[in-house]
Amino acid sequence: MPFLVKLGVLELTVGVLTGWFMVYVTRTPRAERLRRGLRDPRRVRQGHIELLMMGTILIAVGAAVPSPPVAAVALIAFFSWLAPLSFFPAAVRPDLAGSRAMRWTDTVTFLGLSVGYVLLAADVLLR
Repeated sequence: MPFLVKLGVLELTVGVLTGWFMVYVTRTPRAERLRRGLRDPRRVRQGHIELLMMGTILIAVGAAVPSPPVAAVALIAFFSWLAPLSFFPAAVRPDLAGSRAMRWTDTVTFLGLSVGYVLLAADVLLR
């Protein structure tokens, strides 16, 4: 089974499991969430949805593209995990969302995914 398919199934599974976090967010009163440190539940939703989407995309790409370039796989695999996971810290510390570190992480993540997918697309189109 292709590496990206395996990685996608794992990411999709983590996304499904973060659904329990969404249940907590939607069923727990705001005061209780705040007391436990959850300040911005929207970030939980963002991370949850992004894990589901990235996992699904990895499965599709892994199944559709035989022998993708190693550089593309490395970039796509790493940044497909980093992007969704970077939302969760801001759920507890909303001030992180606008921090230099988070802006740097967003930029690097989008750059890495962009380069990875361009390499993949070039390989697919030039075969």
